[in-house]
Amino acid sequence: MRNGEPNVYAALATLRNGYMQMQWSRVQMYLVFNTIALPLVFGTDAEETAKFVISATGLTVHTLLPIAIWRGERWVRFFCQRMADLEQLDQEEGSQSGPRVQTFGHPDFEALRGSRTASRKLFAPIAIALELAWLAEVIRHAYLLYIG
Repeated sequence: MRNGEPNVYAALATLRNGYMQMQWSRVQMYLVFNTIALPLVFGTDAEETAKFVISATGLTVHTLLPIAIWRGERWVRFFCQRMADLEQLDQEEGSQSGPRVQTFGHPDFEALRGSRTASRKLFAPIAIALELAWLAEVIRHAYLLYIG
């Protein structure tokens, strides 16, 4: 890399790290919300109206947060690809040595990032199950309040 390219690389790395931190913050929001809300809906004798409101909020949270996580993941992939492109610049200009260190452009990077044990892939089934549980609770409490 030459001229301002190391600065661009550092800026992209900072942006990527910010998005990664946001992704973990969203997962923590999931955990905090469910730690508080699930016992209120399933383990208390709260009024049906309160349970309905909490369930509707849970359904909303579990619909919007995965969308935000998916969009953030797209940005992380974008920044990783741009950093890989910067790593390859020396090689493309015909330099004998090529890039000294490849991280984002290394063939193993995407394989490791996309493995079955990647945290986003492990949390996805949990998020889907929780969303279905919240949907079932909204329907159940709506039925009890308005029909039953």
